[in-house]
Amino acid sequence: MKEEGILLAVSVALILLGIYLWRKGNARESFWQAFIETVGDIVLLEIPVFTTFRAWSVFLWFAGLVLFILFILMTVSKLIYT
Repeated sequence: MKEEGILLAVSVALILLGIYLWRKGNARESFWQAFIETVGDIVLLEIPVFTTFRAWSVFLWFAGLVLFILFILMTVSKLIYT
């Protein structure tokens, strides 16, 4: 139970930090522009060389979402196998 709690707390913190960075970033940069830049940097293995706050925001949302999905899978598997 301790591991799931830590995973949930980290995923929520990453998502909230992503929201903060999104608001702090350039208002003229669209979501899709930041998304394409982030995916391009990940594909080219340029982590963590993102150039804008909004690109960092999208990256943190990805990381938070992946950790949240992992939290759900761990919780469901623990319920099934115990």
